[in-house]
Amino acid sequence: MKKEVHDTSEGSANAATRDGLNATIARLFFGLGCGMSLIGALAYAALDLTLEPGMQTMLVGVCAALAAVFALSIVLLNRAPLSTVMLVVGWSGVTVVALTAVGVGEGVRSLSLGFFGLMVCLVTVLTSLRAGLVLALGCVVAVIGLTWAESAGLLPGVLALQRNPTTLHVIAHLMLLATAVVAGTQMSRMIDRAMREAEERQQRFRNLLSIAADWYWELDADLRFRRIDTHVHASAGPAAKSRIGQRPWESTQLDMDPIALDQHRQDLEAHRPFSDLPVRYRTPSGRLLHFSVSGRPRFDDEGRFNGYWGVGRDITPEVQAREAHRASETRYRELFAMSPTPLVLHRDGITMLANEAAARLFGFASAQAMSGFDLAQLYPVAQRGLLHDRIRTLQIFPIGKSLDLTEFQLHAIDGRRLTVQANGARVSTSDGTAILSMYYDVTERVSTEAQLRRSQAMLSHLFATSPDFITLSDMETGVYVMVNESFTRMFGYSAGEVVGRSALDLGIWYQPADRQKMVAELKAHGGVNEVETLFVHKTGAPVTLLMSAGRFTMDGRDYLVVNGRDVTEMQRTRLEHEAILKNASIGIALTRHQRFMQANPSFERMFGWTSGGLLGKPGAVVWPSEDDYAEVGRIAGPLLAEGKPVELERQMLRHDGSFFWCRLLAQVVDPDHPRMGGTIWIAEDVTERRQIEQALAAARDVAEAASRAKSAFLANTSHEIRTPLNGLLGLASLAMQKGIDEPRRLQYLEQIQDSAQSLSGIISDILDLSKIEAGKFSIEAVPFNVRQLLKAVHHAYQSLATARSLQLQLEVAPDVPSTVLGDPVRLRQILSNYITNGLKFTERGHVRLEVAMSSHPSREGQVRFTVSDTGPGIDTATQRRLFQPFTQADDSTTRRFGGTGLGLSICKELAQLMEGTVGVDSTPGIGSRFWAELPLPETDLPVVDPQVEAEDTQRLEGLRVLLVEDNPVNMMISVAMLEQWGVEVTQAVDGAEGVAAVERAQASQRPFHVVLMDVQMPRLSGHEAARQLRCVYGAEELPIIALTAAALVSEREEALASGMNDFLTKPIDVHKLRQALIRVVG
Repeated sequence: MKKEVHDTSEGSANAATRDGLNATIARLFFGLGCGMSLIGALAYAALDLTLEPGMQTMLVGVCAALAAVFALSIVLLNRAPLSTVMLVVGWSGVTVVALTAVGVGEGVRSLSLGFFGLMVCLVTVLTSLRAGLVLALGCVVAVIGLTWAESAGLLPGVLALQRNPTTLHVIAHLMLLATAVVAGTQMSRMIDRAMREAEERQQRFRNLLSIAADWYWELDADLRFRRIDTHVHASAGPAAKSRIGQRPWESTQLDMDPIALDQHRQDLEAHRPFSDLPVRYRTPSGRLLHFSVSGRPRFDDEGRFNGYWGVGRDITPEVQAREAHRASETRYRELFAMSPTPLVLHRDGITMLANEAAARLFGFASAQAMSGFDLAQLYPVAQRGLLHDRIRTLQIFPIGKSLDLTEFQLHAIDGRRLTVQANGARVSTSDGTAILSMYYDVTERVSTEAQLRRSQAMLSHLFATSPDFITLSDMETGVYVMVNESFTRMFGYSAGEVVGRSALDLGIWYQPADRQKMVAELKAHGGVNEVETLFVHKTGAPVTLLMSAGRFTMDGRDYLVVNGRDVTEMQRTRLEHEAILKNASIGIALTRHQRFMQANPSFERMFGWTSGGLLGKPGAVVWPSEDDYAEVGRIAGPLLAEGKPVELERQMLRHDGSFFWCRLLAQVVDPDHPRMGGTIWIAEDVTERRQIEQALAAARDVAEAASRAKSAFLANTSHEIRTPLNGLLGLASLAMQKGIDEPRRLQYLEQIQDSAQSLSGIISDILDLSKIEAGKFSIEAVPFNVRQLLKAVHHAYQSLATARSLQLQLEVAPDVPSTVLGDPVRLRQILSNYITNGLKFTERGHVRLEVAMSSHPSREGQVRFTVSDTGPGIDTATQRRLFQPFTQADDSTTRRFGGTGLGLSICKELAQLMEGTVGVDSTPGIGSRFWAELPLPETDLPVVDPQVEAEDTQRLEGLRVLLVEDNPVNMMISVAMLEQWGVEVTQAVDGAEGVAAVERAQASQRPFHVVLMDVQMPRLSGHEAARQLRCVYGAEELPIIALTAAALVSEREEALASGMNDFLTKPIDVHKLRQALIRVVG
């Protein structure tokens, strides 16, 4: 095995270790020297020595200089090579010692010269023998120099010491230097020998590692490579050498995932061990190598981190083998999966792996679905034993040997019957041997062969027994090769008379021109299809045949096949049918395969098509849409398929796009074979009858709806009248009780007034609607202040809104005029109805009355009143029913809130009488907007001021009025109203008494200014009393105002006809009564 070693000092790791040891010794020596020099300096400075002047100071300075040199040397060790530092220290020390010897006057006798030997020994050990010799030579020169200086008398301080011979001191110093050189050399050799022994032990360890690893490596404390021993892959040597001094993650030849490399760096920096780290390494030549690397951190005895050591193993062959195996397995699986041949890998018949072709063949959703499937389930019970025998036989075969193809009848899991040919082979897999079975689907081929055999037998039978004649003749000569029995029957010849002869030989063509025409058609198109041709029977009788012919090649020769049928009787029948169809008054059509094959003129006219225009068209062309056509197919198709007749009435489509109603009768031509002969359709236009029926149905629905609405109205009105009436009676009874306190009595009276107003409103609605329907309702056109009216309406309903915790808002646009011309009473009636409904149906939120000028182009100048709410809203279907008499949003509205359902209907009628419109916009769940747009032109006419009205009331003071009323309560109420205006009232209980009272007043010269006359009274009615008075007094002389509880239009007309001046309905409205009195008295 080839071995290469790469380290930090000329390939030797021992040198690096030696350098480290030398540096350590140098630091110890320098530190010791620095310490001793400092101690010496302190001692010289502190002790009181008997020395010559200046000597003590010089000694302190020399010691301090030595301490500085040693300290500087320690610093230089980290920045300069050890050899350089040692030379600097050595020469500096020698110089200082020599100068000291001179300075103290001892010369060569100075004991400090012993420092020369110490320095020479240390330099020899720590650097080299040559450096030690050079330094020793320098020391010899110093000693000789000092000796010569003494001899020449250049050192006067040493004269007193000449008792000892100088030569002896020189020899001693020289011997000491020689000893230092020898000792340093021996010590260096001892250190080198110890290092070599350590290296040998380390090398033996590495050799042992090389047995289990391919290379060995070391990192220093800075995580830089300091040694790499490579045992294999010499091509990695230069790259390994170049990595000395690099950190593991700094190599550009590493081909590792950045995340994995970063994690490895974190492990190294955290001093964590690692094992079997996969490393990809790309050589300079581009080759990719794979290694498994393990490493452990190294620590010294004191626990300081010294670096890493570890091993690497080349796993390139293993990785390549795995990848090759994986690629091979992938290719195998791809080929296995993509093979068009069904393949199944199984063991003992249990599926291990199958491809998609096998899954499709056996009816599985996917190849994965076959995993674990027992193939025996595909085989009939009788063949399962054969399957297991084949499996046992294959299990003793050698790998790769296969069985012969064998045909099996199988059952797919989806129920299909399969005929397959199968063989199998024993193969090797990763977990043992298995059997690979191959299947070939021959179901279609076997079926085709069986069909071919059946077809041949069938054709032979059909040829012999066909009712149509069939002939086979030579294309070139026309000689018959074969004819069937039907041919001999139709033409009267025997087969022996025909075979071997041609049609010309037999003379069976009635018109030779027909034969020439058929021959030309055969040459041009290769065949003739259903051509009606006249032939001649052997007896000479004409025969009409419907004939088809075609050519084909067999055994290299061209033949002509002719078949035909006798249509002589069929032709006669067809002519009769055509005559019937053309003259039928109803539409008749024939469809086959959903296309028109025939249609008579009546059918074409009915659907707007020209003659023959429907032929070949799909049946859908006469239906309004494809959906309609499909629906009829779903209804009629099953019945027609069973041979049953179908009757339908549907809307159909004419060719011009118009629609009409049609009654259809359908029946298949051949009930025994409904899909073969087609379907006969008989069509009848029933549009007019349908329209009549629809009109009758609509009229009936309207009448029934009206009847239901009237019934509901009557029932509801009865309830609505009885409810306040019951309140009136009950509250009146309570108010009449004795001992009741006055506040409680006033409360009952207020509730009586509320019930009476509710009852009055219901009756007013009924009467207003009756007057509107009778066309007797009149609309006023008087000037009024619309803004004051809106404020009054808002104020009137504010308390109700507050009671229901709702906001009642009023918003009037600036451009709405103040004074307009219209009917303020009816406008207020419309707005009151809208606001009442809004407050009634809104549970939270607000009701807003908005007034603005209409933005509709055709309603310019009209004022738009809109009442919006945040109630439940109204759906579209219900909106269409609003504004109709007797209608509310739903029945629950009546039960919950009451009402007659006439309010919105009256609003609509009032708006139309005022030449305006009403409407509603609503969204369920959001709210509703009821609006009315009315023509209210701005006017300059004066508006009646309330102050003027008060002055008119003063004009009634002293007015003499005759009140004719048979009801005491009405009498009491009317008298109270009149007397509060200062009117003088005379009472009468019936018409006769009233006439008498008029006569008495006239006689007393105090005639009545006005007569208030009830209409319906006992003895003498109001109408009759008025007629009697009119015989004497004119209308201006004695005005009569009718008072009645019946507010029908007919009542008003009858009152005016009897001579009365005006008409007021009960209950009497105070304002209306006052206005009526003012009008009649001027």
